[in-house]
Amino acid sequence: MGQISKFHPLDKLIADDSIFLLEALVPFIEYPYKKMLVLFIKYRELTSIMNSLSDRDYISSCGFDCHPKSTEEMLASMCNILPGDISSTMKQMKQMMSMMEVMNTMPQQNKGEGNHSFTEQKRDYPNHNESRQDSSLYESILSILDNEDRGY
Repeated sequence: MGQISKFHPLDKLIADDSIFLLEALVPFIEYPYKKMLVLFIKYRELTSIMNSLSDRDYISSCGFDCHPKSTEEMLASMCNILPGDISSTMKQMKQMMSMMEVMNTMPQQNKGEGNHSFTEQKRDYPNHNESRQDSSLYESILSILDNEDRGY
């Protein structure tokens, strides 16, 4: 899996810049003090974020007051924040869902042209198992995604 971005969206809510300086010091501190410094940094981050959440105008100015009009809009906005590999996987899944929607509308269009619709095809083959076909399609999609994660 790819390396996660060093910038986290919640960092926008941290108003205290000294925390970032303390984070930069961690590699240079003697080993016995690293844990204590990291705990102190995380405590300061949490305190700063919680204080920021009390100020609605500040939250809005940092981009934390979104009201998407659709699920697609929300997912597109999330892809802008997520690390590259997760974002690209989500985009691929969206493309596959769109393609499946197009494929689902095709039998309806073909029905008017005299071709067999999916339900008519199923009647022609009484041993056809719809859930098995859906499962097979689902497994194929998972296989494609799994191969892409492995770099095949």
